[in-house]
Amino acid sequence: MNHLRKILEKFREVKIVVIGDIILDKYIVGKVSRISPEAPVPVLKSEREEYALGGAAYVAECAANLGASVSLYGFLGNDKEASVLTDLAKSKGIKLNTSVSKITPLKTRLVGNGQQIARIDREETDEKFFKGEIRNSLEKDAESADIILVSDYAKGTITKDLFSLIDANYEKIVVDPKPANKDIYTKMRLITPNENEAMIMSSCNDYKKAGRALKEKFKCDVIVTLGSKGLAIFSEHETEVPTAAQEVYDVTGAGDAFIATLGVALATGASLEEASILANHSAGIAVSKHGTYAPNLNELNSALKGVSRKIVSLNELKAISSTLKRGGKKLVWTNGCFDIIHSGHITYLRNARKQGDVLLVGINSDESVRKLKGPQRPILAQEERAEIIAALEFVDYVLIFSETTAEKCISELKPDVYVKGGDYTTETINQEEKKLVESYGGRVEIVRGVEGKSSSKVLERILPKK
Repeated sequence: MNHLRKILEKFREVKIVVIGDIILDKYIVGKVSRISPEAPVPVLKSEREEYALGGAAYVAECAANLGASVSLYGFLGNDKEASVLTDLAKSKGIKLNTSVSKITPLKTRLVGNGQQIARIDREETDEKFFKGEIRNSLEKDAESADIILVSDYAKGTITKDLFSLIDANYEKIVVDPKPANKDIYTKMRLITPNENEAMIMSSCNDYKKAGRALKEKFKCDVIVTLGSKGLAIFSEHETEVPTAAQEVYDVTGAGDAFIATLGVALATGASLEEASILANHSAGIAVSKHGTYAPNLNELNSALKGVSRKIVSLNELKAISSTLKRGGKKLVWTNGCFDIIHSGHITYLRNARKQGDVLLVGINSDESVRKLKGPQRPILAQEERAEIIAALEFVDYVLIFSETTAEKCISELKPDVYVKGGDYTTETINQEEKKLVESYGGRVEIVRGVEGKSSSKVLERILPKK
């Protein structure tokens, strides 16, 4: 895997141009407790609204989150949704270049009790044409880009006119296609349909036959993505790559994470097989998270090293927590030194997980353990402790924090439930942490482990007495 990690080291050096249908995703999240008397439909009591980048904008976010320099081209309306999307793109470090269309495409998802119950699409699919300054800018950026990613959602951005503008750079064009536009993909390096799209576009009833037929039709390489079965490459040789997902929580955005990573890897000079392996890992990371999630370089590196993808930074966990909450998940937080892991820890964490849907575990850094326990501790370094805790199936995410208390983490993450061990009471736990949790409506739970088990007692048995 060393050669793949060397490819990742080049990700920050590449320039990517993304062209496609820019969409704003809106989430209305709340609770459902009754059926409407007017019709047999659930009544959603709205609690909050959130926005996220969608369509080609999400592809651009994924590429930018991997360290690439990203320019995004598409169309937005003169409306409030355009302003929201523009601000989001700016916050992700994306250079946004847009022409004006009738409206900004908007997908509104209604989520009740963690379950999507309806989606409302606002869109128009008329053909759109880049003109004037934007057209000239696109032509120049396409020429200087390392890779051009075409993200087609069949909303009118991808046209014959567009391909005539960029086809001089055909060897750099990677297309995520839609069957409706199959006749305009005339010159490109690579096309990446999913299994169903490949069979529709080729009129074949088998993905292998479809891949071969599309390779012949478009005179380019083809990757057919196969969901849980992985992917199939049709190039000089035919190769299949199994899925990298360990556990699937949400398939939303997996294809976009795949093509973004594939494009960035190809831009570094990686082979199609190398880029596909990296992209497959990225898609695996995306589906192992809740909601649309843009994998980052640290996670890809961890996947290649065999290190659990559960170990994240505070900023990463904050973004993940926001997505989880948007999906209606109840977050449980606990923290500790976890030095010399024993059965008491295991039982305690298993019981903590039962308090909600997702368990977040904070682990004190080596320096904070020394402040709390003395200069001879910890016995195990923070990385080892984090890996051991992350290996537990009932632990969802692990965070190493440097403070001696969890106040900063709790303040940033705002978990629904804060769990402490059975050797505490509501009177003996850190009262500032307790007040903080209660201030935003969270609750504190005391959870039992195994009576008589502690790291200190284990150390008493294995260390020589003075």
